Amino acid sequence: MNKIAYVGIDYHQELLAIVVLPEGETQPVERIELANDPKKIKKYMSKLSKRYAIESCYEASSCGYFFYRQMLSWGYSCKVVAPSKIPQKPGNRVKTDFKDAENIAYQFRNGSLTFVHIPEVDEEAVRSLVRCRGAFKESSKRVKLQIYAFLKTKGLKVPGKLGSAKCEAWFKELSLCELVDRVLTEFRTHLEYLNTRIAEMDQEIGRISETEPYTKNVKALQTLRGLSVLSSMILITEIIDFKRFSSPKALMGFLGLTPSEYSSSGIKRYGGITKAGNSSCRRILAECVQHYKKKPIITATLKAKWKEQPIENTAIALKCMHRLHKRYWALEKRKPKKCCDHCYCEGVCRIYLEPHANQQSIL
Repeated sequence: MNKIAYVGIDYHQELLAIVVLPEGETQPVERIELANDPKKIKKYMSKLSKRYAIESCYEASSCGYFFYRQMLSWGYSCKVVAPSKIPQKPGNRVKTDFKDAENIAYQFRNGSLTFVHIPEVDEEAVRSLVRCRGAFKESSKRVKLQIYAFLKTKGLKVPGKLGSAKCEAWFKELSLCELVDRVLTEFRTHLEYLNTRIAEMDQEIGRISETEPYTKNVKALQTLRGLSVLSSMILITEIIDFKRFSSPKALMGFLGLTPSEYSSSGIKRYGGITKAGNSSCRRILAECVQHYKKKPIITATLKAKWKEQPIENTAIALKCMHRLHKRYWALEKRKPKKCCDHCYCEGVCRIYLEPHANQQSIL
């Protein structure tokens, strides 16, 4: 049996820096730079596989998972590393492609790397559609702000929300100079185009949510208050496999929802959430949790969703509704109370100052 060789690859669209570190060796035996040409890469891997059993890995990047799937199709082991979790030496100020590849090879051999979960081709395609919808939504928000800002320069204010009947009637009656009207028309046409594309993508995402393997998970997630078809699809396409996390804490770490901590020498300091994770899922959950500050009431919409689900799912949803509502208001009560417009003294001013003084008199 051939000796295992840990192959660290610094992958770029034009070039690949490859470092080969055999098992039991202290130094790499090969450092080579190859053009990103499938024929050349396959030829090199074929020669290397005659001497070693290849275990390769590279950093996840904007180039996607094409190289990973290419290596698997050739019959070679390949893994994709999470870049933010690669151990780095703080004092190291030299960065080159070969040094990056060498660091990956050493860390791979030491077992200190965190690997990325690779979606299937179909799963990645659906995720791309959902992300495209999100990008179009962000673009529509920017266009709306541009319209508001442009009208502000003309001393005008839109009555109501853009797209409402009142707003459309106002735009029809609005008459400025020819070029200004042309600019407004261009902005509104662009916004209308984006909204049309978003509506069509919403329909497509809804159609996909009713097919396998999404329909069961989407309906199960919708039993939770605040989650719609779209938000459920965002969570499913981004997380892909919930079972790959060993615990809820691991899932929250992936989403960047765990509190940050800076503790040393017996002193514990906690901060806000890390936000070191999937921002799309984090935004959806932050919006969803706002529904739980309301009283835990089973609405008609929830009843309709619960009818199609097994009793186990509805029991979890009901328990979640009561628990999060109670937790929300418990945390709300822990916030410091304002006794005046300028301080958070938790009522100290009211207790010790007679009559109650404002901030200026206190100073």
